[in-house]
Amino acid sequence: MQQKLDRTLGLYSALTISIGTMIGSAIFVLAGTSFEVAGPSASLSIFLSGMAAIFTAFSFAELVTFIPTAGGGYAYVRDATDNGILGFICGWGFWLGYAMSCGLFALGFGTFLNYFFPFIPQMVGAYLLIFYVLVTNIKGVKGSSKMQNVITTGLIILLISYIIYGIFFMDMSNQRPFFTEGMAGTLKAMGFLYMTYIGYGLITTASEEVIDPEKNIPRAIIISVIVVIIIKTSTFFVGAGIKNWKTLVPGVTSTPMIDTAIVIAGQIGGYLFALAGILATLSSINTAVLASSRTSYALARDKRFPAIFKSINRRTKTPIFSIIGTGIIIITATTLRDLEHISTITSIFSLTGYTLVNVALMIFRKKQPNVERKFKVPFYPITPILGIIVNMFMIFQLIITDLFALAVAVVIIGLGLVYFYIGLPKLNKAPKLINPQEVPVLNMKRKENKDSKKEFKVMVPIGHPENVKSLINMAYRIANINNGKVVPVHVLEVPEAIPLDSRYENFKDDMGLYEGIIAEFNKTCERDIKCSEPVLFLSRNRAHSINTAVKEENVDFTLVGWHHSGLAHNMIGGVVPEILKNNESTVGVLSNKGEKEIKKILYPYGGGAYSQAAANTVKKLAQGYNAEVTLLRVIKEEISDEEYNQIKEIMYQTLKTLGVNGKVLMINASSVREAVIDISGKYDLIAMGIGSQWGIKETIGGFKADTIAEKSKCSVLIVREYNKILQKPKVRKAVNQVKRL
Repeated sequence: MQQKLDRTLGLYSALTISIGTMIGSAIFVLAGTSFEVAGPSASLSIFLSGMAAIFTAFSFAELVTFIPTAGGGYAYVRDATDNGILGFICGWGFWLGYAMSCGLFALGFGTFLNYFFPFIPQMVGAYLLIFYVLVTNIKGVKGSSKMQNVITTGLIILLISYIIYGIFFMDMSNQRPFFTEGMAGTLKAMGFLYMTYIGYGLITTASEEVIDPEKNIPRAIIISVIVVIIIKTSTFFVGAGIKNWKTLVPGVTSTPMIDTAIVIAGQIGGYLFALAGILATLSSINTAVLASSRTSYALARDKRFPAIFKSINRRTKTPIFSIIGTGIIIITATTLRDLEHISTITSIFSLTGYTLVNVALMIFRKKQPNVERKFKVPFYPITPILGIIVNMFMIFQLIITDLFALAVAVVIIGLGLVYFYIGLPKLNKAPKLINPQEVPVLNMKRKENKDSKKEFKVMVPIGHPENVKSLINMAYRIANINNGKVVPVHVLEVPEAIPLDSRYENFKDDMGLYEGIIAEFNKTCERDIKCSEPVLFLSRNRAHSINTAVKEENVDFTLVGWHHSGLAHNMIGGVVPEILKNNESTVGVLSNKGEKEIKKILYPYGGGAYSQAAANTVKKLAQGYNAEVTLLRVIKEEISDEEYNQIKEIMYQTLKTLGVNGKVLMINASSVREAVIDISGKYDLIAMGIGSQWGIKETIGGFKADTIAEKSKCSVLIVREYNKILQKPKVRKAVNQVKRL
C-alpha cells in the first residue's frame, strides 16, 4: 500500500531549506583556513566555487521538473539507470553523506553554544541539538519548515547587517596584495570551499512535500545559489577588509569572523555573530536530517531498504523510522569527533552522487528527448559536462590529501555492495515491516518432529456441552489430515478452600456439567473420529493445567472455544489469554456461529509474521473440510495500477504456496475490520492470525479480533502459532510500541 507525504512547503520554505544548508559552513567553520590558503583572494575563491556549483545546480533544477519524487539525486540516478547498482550506490552515498555531515554541524553548534554558556560542554550542546532536531522533524515537516524559515531569515538578517555595517570599517589596504599566495592558493581554497555549495540538492529530496515542485524547486535552487554566492563573497571580502588576513588564520584565532564583528560593534557584535553561527549550524543540520531521511524513505519505497524505513506516521505524515535511522548515524558521527576525516568522507560521497546526477541528466536527454521540462539546462551539453569535470577534480583533490578518509569511504561503499548483492535478496524473504515488499510472499514453515514416529495431537479443552460438537469436529479435521488424534480435556476448577482430593459431593453441580460434556462427546465421537479418552483435571488454575498438559503430552495444536456474552470484556484475566500467552503449541480460538458444514474459508492475509503463521492451520482446515480458501487483501489507500498488480501477483503466489483450491479477493475499503465483517456472510469460516496484543480487543493484522468474532456472520478461528521469541511479554510490548508509532 502506498503511503504519501504531505505537501506543505511553499517557495519560501524551499528557499530557506536550500539557503540554510549552504550559507553556514564556509563563513563559520572554514573562513580562517580559507584566508590562510588564499589570503584576501579567498573572497574570489568562494565566488568562483559558487559559479562552478551552478553547473550541477542546473542539472538538479531540470531533473526535478519531470521526476518530482522524494529522494532527490538518488531518484534521478535510479530512474536513469533503471534502478540498478549505480542508483543504489548513489542513494547509499547520499543517505550516509547527508547524515554524517550532521555530526559536523552538531559539533559546531556545541562550540558556539559554549561561547555563550561556558558551563555547557561542547558535546552536551551537540547532543541536545541532535535530540531537538530529530523530535522537530518527527513532529512534522510543516513544523520543521517553520523552524527553518525563522532560523534562515534571522541568519540572513544578521549577515546582511554585518556586510552593510562592515563596509564602513573596511581598510582597503588590508586587501593588498590581493593574491598573496598566487593564483594557485586561490584555486586550492576553491577546492574545499566548493563543498559548501552542495546544499542546493537537499531540497530536491523533499520534492513530494513541496507545493508545485516542478515550478518552485527550480526557482529555489537558482535563487538560493545566487543569494548565497553574494552573501558569502561579500562576507569574506568585508571580513578581509576589516582586519588584516594574517590575524584571521587558525594559528592566531579560532573565531576569525567573530573577531571582525567585535571590531564593528564591540563585544555585542561578537555575541551576535556567535548567534549567527548557532542559527547557521541549526539550519544546516535541520535540512541535512530532512534530506537523509527522505533518501532512505525513497530507498525503502523502491524495495532497496527494509520497509520500516517507508513507514509514515499517520498523524504527523513523516517517515518516522527513516528519521530515527538518520539520528543513529548522526549520533555515531558526532561521538567520533573526527571533523577532518568525517568532512572528507561526506564530501567524497556527495561529490560522487553529484557527478552521477549530471550523468543522469545526459542519459535522460537521450532516452526521453520529448518529455516536457518546465526548466531546461542552458548551453547543453557543455553545462553538465563541466559539472562532471568540476566534481571529479574536487574528488581527486580530496583523495590525494586524505588517504585514510578514502580508505574508510571505500569500505563503506563496499559494505553497500555486500548488502545489495547478499543482504537484499535475503531481505525479500523477511517478515513484514522488514521485508521491502508491501505484502511479503507467504513462506510456509513446517515443524519437523525430533521423533519421526511421534503422533500428531490436538488437545481440546471443553468447558460447556454446547461447544463439544464444533470443537471436536474441527479438531478431528486438523488431526486427521496429520494422521493424528484428538485429546479432549475438561478442567474442574476447585476453590481455594476445598482440598484437591475432596469428595466430588463438594461440587456436584460442576460434576453434572462434566457428565453433560461426556455425553455430548460420546455422541459426537460415534463417527470414526480417532479420540483418546476424555481427561478430567482437578485444578485451582484452569489455564495452568491446560498448558502443563500440553507440555507433558507434547501436544501440537490446542483448540479452545470462546463463549459470547455480548462483549469480549470477560476475556480479561480469563482462561483464553493465559493459554495464548503460555501455551507451547499452536493455539486456535474458535468463535462458533452455527453447525453448518465448512465449505468456504476466508483467510485475510496482510503478509505480517502473525498472518503468515496462520497459513499452516488454514491449509489443514482446507484439506480436512475439502473447502475453498479465499485469500483476502484490503487496500485502504489509493495506489497505482502497477502497485495493485504487484500486490495481486504476490497474493496469487501465496495461494500457490498454500497448495489449496482457492481464489484471491482484493477490496478497496477504509477499514479492514469492517470489510471483513461486511463479507463474512458469504463464508462458513474466517481463519486469521492473531496479533501481538492479547486480551480484550486483540489486534489481528491491524484490526480488532474480538469485534470481528462478535459481529461476523460466520464462525471465526483465531490462530496463534507458537513462537518462543514473540511470546515473550517484553518482545510483544516492543512490537506494540512500534505499531503505535
